[in-house]
Amino acid sequence: MILKLLYTAVLFTAGYLFTHRALPWLFVRAGRALGLDMRPAPHWQKRIKRFKTFKRGYYSFLFITTLFVMSLFLELMVSNKPLYIRYDGRVAFPAVAEWTGKLLFFLEPRPMDRKSDFGQPGDDEVDYRLFAAAKKDPAIFDRQVSQREAEISDIRAQLAAAKKRGLSTAEERQDYRDLEEFIPEIEAEIGLLREAKGVFTSGRASILMPVYPYSPRENLLDMPGQPPHRPSFDHLIGTDDSGADVFAQLAYGFRTSMAFALMVSLSGYFIGIIVGAVMGYFGAWTDILLQRFTEIWASIPFLFMIIIVASIVQPTFFLLAGLLVVLQGWIGISYYIRGEFYREKAKDYVQAAVAMGASDWSVMMKHILPNSLVPLVTFSPFNIVATIGTLVSLDFLGFGLPIGSPSWGTLLSQGMKYLKYYPHLIVAPSLALAVTLFLIVQIGEAVREGFDPKVFSRLR
Repeated sequence: MILKLLYTAVLFTAGYLFTHRALPWLFVRAGRALGLDMRPAPHWQKRIKRFKTFKRGYYSFLFITTLFVMSLFLELMVSNKPLYIRYDGRVAFPAVAEWTGKLLFFLEPRPMDRKSDFGQPGDDEVDYRLFAAAKKDPAIFDRQVSQREAEISDIRAQLAAAKKRGLSTAEERQDYRDLEEFIPEIEAEIGLLREAKGVFTSGRASILMPVYPYSPRENLLDMPGQPPHRPSFDHLIGTDDSGADVFAQLAYGFRTSMAFALMVSLSGYFIGIIVGAVMGYFGAWTDILLQRFTEIWASIPFLFMIIIVASIVQPTFFLLAGLLVVLQGWIGISYYIRGEFYREKAKDYVQAAVAMGASDWSVMMKHILPNSLVPLVTFSPFNIVATIGTLVSLDFLGFGLPIGSPSWGTLLSQGMKYLKYYPHLIVAPSLALAVTLFLIVQIGEAVREGFDPKVFSRLR
């Protein structure tokens, strides 16, 4: 247990250094290589400095961003596939291959590691957990050989009994031949198992599992008793009613929720900025027509539309994010950007840019927009909170992500069924959701205080 805690602390420290040291350094170096001035403007430096003075929000920002960046590498930390496996000169990296396969989804999928290539009978995927157990105790192969030999003895007894009764029909003769064919197959498996024991005993086999060797989609039906299971040393929050590890689902659910919220927020803000900028800059009939269209569009009931779509097709991650962006993700921010553009376009620097011959698009994007980002930055954490709540609500109601996707809403829905006997199934996702939203709200409060323009306009 202590070793796992130390390993977790080392991973989090590495994640923090990668997120807040390596990534910013790479970003700045890449920008400078492209000829960009990566130093923020003086007023942005003041805002960032003031944001850092609000310790609760700043530390929440460090913690959440570190966890999110680490969640992008969950296949290397929380997975039932090993980071490294070696068997008699054959080496594979299944967890790394799974992670790169999801990252480079446009490439051909990597072929699975067959059992017969790693000392296990069969041609399906390697049982990595059994491989790890055999590494610790090669006597497992002796027990498997004994089972196979008992199967051969039983088949031979059946053959002798069938021969004694006589094979009068074609079906009986076919069954007799089928049983005879099983014997060489089992004998080949026995030879493979004995060879595998020699490989393991001589140290020519090794495996390195992730720090938490369970997957959110792995049904652990070989555990004693019936699922759901209570928390234990191996399963920190137990399993659900399908035998899947709850902690693994929480970890992957965090990544799903944060990625969904960021995608919806960025896409919605992109559309809302353009629409609000056009309304605020051009005004007149352009503003009136777009305002009326926005008001009509905003009256469309979002939940009913999702229910209708979900009754026709199963919403995927990208379809659900697209619906949320198109139906309501861009509306709120467009009003704020519109107001900011109305306020900024009357200032002298805008008139000077127009007088110098700058195009409308250049004036909007290069001059007005950088001075209109305060509401955008201020409201973004709260928009992320609202989007996560929307996704969890849809999953709870059954209109969200596809069945089998790791989701906090699905865990909450299942926890309601076992509230009396297995309260951990609802306490764990509730705490995860509450803590995540609380930390993001703290970030939002710190951003609001740090980017408040009134702070820099007071006389002192």
